[in-house]
Amino acid sequence: MRLCLMPLKTSPKEPGENIKHFISQLDQVRPYQPDLICLPECSFTGYLYEEDDLKRFAEPIPGPLTAQMSALAQAHNVYLCFGMLEAAAEGVYDTAVLLDRHGAIAGVHRKLSEKPPFINGTAVNSFETEFGKLGMLICADLFNDEVVARLDPALQLLLVPTARSFDGQSPDPPRWEQEERQVYLEAVRQAGVPVAITNTLETGPEASLFGGALVIEAQGALLAESPHGTDEILIYDLE
Repeated sequence: MRLCLMPLKTSPKEPGENIKHFISQLDQVRPYQPDLICLPECSFTGYLYEEDDLKRFAEPIPGPLTAQMSALAQAHNVYLCFGMLEAAAEGVYDTAVLLDRHGAIAGVHRKLSEKPPFINGTAVNSFETEFGKLGMLICADLFNDEVVARLDPALQLLLVPTARSFDGQSPDPPRWEQEERQVYLEAVRQAGVPVAITNTLETGPEASLFGGALVIEAQGALLAESPHGTDEILIYDLE
C-alpha cells in the first residue's frame, strides 16, 4: 500500500478555500499514484468547538462534503480518509470518513474522546478493504486506554487523523523531538497495530496546530515522519 499522509495547511472556518488547497495538493501527489490518502481531523473547517460554529459548519453523512470527496476519490482512484464535523439528529460528532476507490463510504468513525458541545461516538470498528482490515481513531482516542483496548488486533493499519497543538509555543520542534514524539510511539506500542497519523497545520493569528505526519509500526518504532511544524506531504510504501 502506498500511503499519502497530507498534513493539510488550513485556515479555520474557510472550508471552500481549504478544499481548493486540497485539490491542488491532489494534483501534486498524482504522479506518485498513492493507494490511500489520509487527511487530518476536521480536515476542511479546522478544529472548531464553539456551539455556533458547529451548527454552522457541520454536515450530515452522506451530504455535500462526502459527495464532493467521493468524486475526488473516484477521479484519483484512491481510498480517502478525511475528518469532518458530522451533523446528526442527536447533535454534532467529530467524525472520520473512509471512502474507497469508487467513492463509496467504506467506514465511519465517530470520536469517542471528545468534550461538549460535541457528543461522543460509541463504536470502535474495523473495515474490510482490498488491503485487509483498516481501522480509524481520531486524535485523543489513541491515548484512551479503554478505546484502544477495543481495537481489532487483526488490523493491517490504523488511521488516526489529528488536530493537536502544545500549550504555550506551538509548533515547538525541541519539545516534539525530546518529549512528545515518544508519547505517540508509546501509544502505538500499546495499541499493537501499525498506525498512520496526520495532523493539521493551521494558519492565522491564533494558529497553533503543529502539522506533521507519522507512520509507526506495531511495536512502536518510527518508520517515517513528515517534519514537525510543516505541511510537508509524507509518501510511504507500507509492506
